[in-house]
Amino acid sequence: MHSATFLKTLAAGAILASGLAGAVGSAFAADVVKRPAPVVVAAPTHTWDLLFGVTATSQYFSRGIAQSTGAAIQPWAELDVNSFYLGYWGSNVSPSLLSGAHFENDLSVGWRPTHGPLTFDFGYVRYVYDVSSIDYGEVYGKVSVNPVQPLTLGASIFYNPDASTTYIEGNAKVALHSGFSVSGAIGSQDGTMSWNAGASWQPHDWLTLDGRYYGGPSGGGANKFVVSVAFATSLKKLGGGKY
Repeated sequence: MHSATFLKTLAAGAILASGLAGAVGSAFAADVVKRPAPVVVAAPTHTWDLLFGVTATSQYFSRGIAQSTGAAIQPWAELDVNSFYLGYWGSNVSPSLLSGAHFENDLSVGWRPTHGPLTFDFGYVRYVYDVSSIDYGEVYGKVSVNPVQPLTLGASIFYNPDASTTYIEGNAKVALHSGFSVSGAIGSQDGTMSWNAGASWQPHDWLTLDGRYYGGPSGGGANKFVVSVAFATSLKKLGGGKY
């Protein structure tokens, strides 16, 4: 009799344990089904960057005309927001060549859209000197294309509405191996021709060494060989793509 009672008790306990296990399992399964999926927050994508650098050159030429009698230091910076930009470029100049001015500061604003293989650049630049009487501005348009690798072709036009002068230029660059490239340009400002040709070496993405010969109008101080070293980087590069 005691044995039968014990077996009945054991069977009832097993049934109760099975029922509890099933209830717990059902509750756990329901909890798993109802639990919301974790929200994955995408990393922010930056649509702007600040580029900046400095160039040291043995002499400063612009459109075949000397702007300095010796070495020049030329800092620059550009804020890019999508395809729009604000830019600054500066250089020391020689007062004997530019009506007593010692410094040039170029302030630019523009837009660089792309269309297929073409890259355009439309904008306005204001040339500001420490002698304000020689300040002026130009509107400009540029286009470049890579018809075949490693060749890049470009053209640009600058128009000064105050003086009604126009500068047009064609240029080309061929990328070689190990960071070397050769490039040149020929331009005309209202019939006055100028040109340059040279070679560059970029051992790092932040460093460029350049040697270039400038030809221009007689009396403009050109027809000289110039060497320069340029450093350039950006916030994005310094931050490893994150900032």
